[in-house]
Amino acid sequence: LPHRITVVVKRLLAQLHPCVYGELNASSEISIIADSLEKEIAMLMPDADAHAVTSRFLSRLPEVRRLVETDVTAAYEGDPAATSRMEVVMAYPGLYAVTIHRLAHELYRLGVPVIPRIMSELAHSKTGIDIHPGATIGERFFIDHGTGVVIGETTVIGKNVKIYQGVTLGALSF
Repeated sequence: LPHRITVVVKRLLAQLHPCVYGELNASSEISIIADSLEKEIAMLMPDADAHAVTSRFLSRLPEVRRLVETDVTAAYEGDPAATSRMEVVMAYPGLYAVTIHRLAHELYRLGVPVIPRIMSELAHSKTGIDIHPGATIGERFFIDHGTGVVIGETTVIGKNVKIYQGVTLGALSF
C-alpha cells in the first residue's frame, strides 16, 4: 500500500506542478490517478462508494492548486533568499510538506482512512516536517527551515502564517 500511494502522490504532484513533477500536459494522468486511488479506497472502505469519494477528491484539486499557489507566493515573498517561484517549488521542503498535506487533508475530510496518514508520513520522511492530515491550514502558509516542525491533528492555522524549524503546534502532554 505505501508504495502504491507514493506513485499516486507523484502523479498528484504532477497535476499541481507539471513543469516540475511531470510532463507539461499531465491531464492524461487524471484517469490513472482516479483508477489507482479508487482501488485503494475500495480496499480500505469496502462499504463506501469509492468512485464517489475519488470523484469528490479530484473535484477539489483546483482549490488545492489555488491554495498551493498562495503558499508558493508566501515562500517567495517571505524568504529574501528565494530567487524564483520555480526554486520554491523545486527546492523548498516546507512547500513540499504543505503541498502533500493539502492533498492528504482533502482525503482526510472525506473520511478516507490510512491513505492520508501514509501521505503525511511520506512528506515527513523526506522533509522532517510532520503535519497531521487533520490539521487545518489557511492560505499563504510558509514553513521556513522546517526540520522538526510538528503540526498536530487539532491544529488550526489561519492565513498568512510563517513558522520556522523546531515548532510544535497542537501537542498536548500530561
